[in-house]
Amino acid sequence: MDRLRSRPTVQIVAVVSVVFLASLAVGVWVAAEPPDAVPAFDDVDEQRASLDGLVGLRKTVYERGNTTSESVERVWVRPGTGQYRIEDLHDDPRWPERKVANGTELWLYDDDAQTAIQIDISQTDHSSSGDRISRLLAVVRAADGPATAGSVDPLPVVPVASERDGTTSGIAGQITVTYNGTATVAGRETYVLSLRSTTNATGVVSDFSQRVWLDQEWYVPLKRTTTYNRDGTPVTITVNYENVTFNPGLSSERFQFDPPAEATIKTDESPTQSHFVDIAQLQAVTNYSVPEPTLPDSFDLREATRTVGNVRSIGLRYANETATVAVSKSNLTWYQPRTEGRNVTLGSETATLRNIGTELRISWTCADARYSVAATGLSAAPLIEIARSVACR
Repeated sequence: MDRLRSRPTVQIVAVVSVVFLASLAVGVWVAAEPPDAVPAFDDVDEQRASLDGLVGLRKTVYERGNTTSESVERVWVRPGTGQYRIEDLHDDPRWPERKVANGTELWLYDDDAQTAIQIDISQTDHSSSGDRISRLLAVVRAADGPATAGSVDPLPVVPVASERDGTTSGIAGQITVTYNGTATVAGRETYVLSLRSTTNATGVVSDFSQRVWLDQEWYVPLKRTTTYNRDGTPVTITVNYENVTFNPGLSSERFQFDPPAEATIKTDESPTQSHFVDIAQLQAVTNYSVPEPTLPDSFDLREATRTVGNVRSIGLRYANETATVAVSKSNLTWYQPRTEGRNVTLGSETATLRNIGTELRISWTCADARYSVAATGLSAAPLIEIARSVACR
């Protein structure tokens, strides 16, 4: 199958989660070559599944307002497994010198304080980063063809934007994605994608934009630069691999950690989260009634969770190729967000619709629980209908 398609550029209103953007790690770049054609990206899942690991030197620069900090780390990773080892080479006292995870437990070790913190990660979804990359590239592929705003299913809204109008006015929480050609990063060829928020409405995060460099062979981000305003303060985060080797032959011992005999060991007491394959399994272990929202047939349940601790909650995450919807129910009946929004009616309940940067969220409180329905890739009207199907159930 040809890897290239005969479109000079692609610009679409797309669904991209900021959780995905924050998790991308990646190198020094050369100016991008202008795009001649949009790649097919047809081997992304196959290539990522065959990637056994990578090792590299990673640099992160964080700028907020007039403050700048940076870290330099040696990184060993087996993508999608929860196995990684990160060693701090910058000797920043604010961060542990070593972070070692074997897929079920994570150790944070501070050499100076001789303190080791053990964290249970056995219930963590380790495949989410790869899923988000595949979903992003699927959005780019979907723009090839006769799709127009009038012919696309309104849930989710994925219209093809013109050169003159690359945004969809009034749809908060969505991202315009542009394919920008190729560039060389850390000695490797990459695809360059630009992402920009389609709205500057007031929210915790505004004016969001990002440029991502994906390795052409393995579809791993080799660099990202993210800019946004948080509470009115400009933030820029640049993450890049200065060198990287794929499939270096990593051993399982690389991801094991044995604390020194003199170390003080602490167990993290954060809330624990369990994952379930369907709503029935979740309902069997919780005292809450589990909501069953009404969504279009294109959406599948991707995750059902239960969190136990001071905060007790259940959550459902649905997705299709280009959109995500998350429903949560918790004991936070006292919680009052500081961000402003507008009132919407859900039957006999009054809820608040908020723009949270790249996400739209509707939240409301019933007698015994607080509810939230959040989405990327949807306008307010279909999101309100989903929330109405949940109400106080």
